[in-house]
Amino acid sequence: MAFRSLAPGFLIASPPLGDPNFDRTVVLLAIHNAEGALGFVVNRTAPVTVGALLRHAGYDGDHDDASPVWLGGPVQPQSGWVVVDDPSLGGEGVIEVGSRLRVSSSREAFDALAEPPPGALVEAPRRLVVLGYSGWGPAQLESEIARGAWLPVALDERVLFECAPEERWERAYALVGLKPGNMMSMRTVGEA
Repeated sequence: MAFRSLAPGFLIASPPLGDPNFDRTVVLLAIHNAEGALGFVVNRTAPVTVGALLRHAGYDGDHDDASPVWLGGPVQPQSGWVVVDDPSLGGEGVIEVGSRLRVSSSREAFDALAEPPPGALVEAPRRLVVLGYSGWGPAQLESEIARGAWLPVALDERVLFECAPEERWERAYALVGLKPGNMMSMRTVGEA
């Protein structure tokens, strides 16, 4: 059977998932291949703002960006990543997620976040800053999907950038015409 990648896309936690790291989460699936998968939770906030993170990382200047930072997952929570809607971004250390999104943990990505280059657009590209990531080994994600833990859906940047974070889980379900409550009843059918 040929391998079929689910990336780029979303993984929506099935209710109730049972793992507190992923309960009611939406994961941006950036990489999925025979060697495993890499993604980022995009609807769980960290107790820090982008400005505070930049100051903590040693960037000079007045970083008062009050945008939230997201808890990308339980793996390497001290690692920082930038998810940006900028199809022109490329090069070493940049993961292409679909036609528009790019993800990077490079120093250059954080330098650009802290100090936009001279002449940069007045309106910065849409972006999320995440700490840590979610990872799966070979065939691990496929096994979890087969057990009903995750619902894979197509990527839609509007879920990331055009709805309130607390609505992302429900909006991701709506991409396939479902409501999370319906999934709960489907998972319990036949259980005593």
